[in-house]
Amino acid sequence: MLSTMPRASLILIALILATASAGPVAQQSKPQSAQTKPLFSEDFESGKLDPNVWTQQITGDNVITVQQDKVAHGKYALKVSCPVPAQRTLALLFAKNLPEPLRHHLFGRAYVYITSGVPARHTIFFTAGTTGFPASKYQEVATSNGNFQVTFIDRADANEDWHAAGQVPVNRWFLLEWEFNDQPDQATVWVDGEKVIDTPFSYHTPGQSTDLVGGFTDITLGFRLRGAAPVPFDIYYDDVALDAHRIGAVR
Repeated sequence: MLSTMPRASLILIALILATASAGPVAQQSKPQSAQTKPLFSEDFESGKLDPNVWTQQITGDNVITVQQDKVAHGKYALKVSCPVPAQRTLALLFAKNLPEPLRHHLFGRAYVYITSGVPARHTIFFTAGTTGFPASKYQEVATSNGNFQVTFIDRADANEDWHAAGQVPVNRWFLLEWEFNDQPDQATVWVDGEKVIDTPFSYHTPGQSTDLVGGFTDITLGFRLRGAAPVPFDIYYDDVALDAHRIGAVR
């Protein structure tokens, strides 16, 4: 029957059918929404540290600087440096008053470059806990004897629980991700997307497995050694972020 219809009518019917099968044009071409910015982030692209966000604590000849010589992305990255052997070795940035959604459960992300001179002893990279570090309660991502270590520390009660696994990469950029949970108490570390540590924390009070820290309000970033640094070393950080969900790699 269609063959008997005028050619113009056939063309009109074909156009109507094609439009109907294609669906709403505007809906098909609508771009996906942009990725939500993390609740706390620092990419150092301003070329300097914002004094309204960061304060510093440094011992001896150690140095904290924003530099351009070695970066993971963009033009700038943070460098924390121990340029000479030292007995007291600390170079930390502090940020206070974390956003409320991060107070009991947070995820972190940073690109990290560690030179091979970092001593084998316990070296802290990142902490989240109550105010007054180190005389506070906190969870940490650290290294010890060349492996990653996560630790819960309560300095008031001299209590500590730590777990280590996974070799720390040196002399290259790597993606470090972590999860700190205070309800219940748990820590996880990923390196370049691979899980290397996933462990609960214990406490000297039987049955207590929640609220050991009591709230993540302050963070530190940089390094703090328990003991002397016999040789110089540098650590670089780029694209640091915290959020209430796992953040993943820079896109």
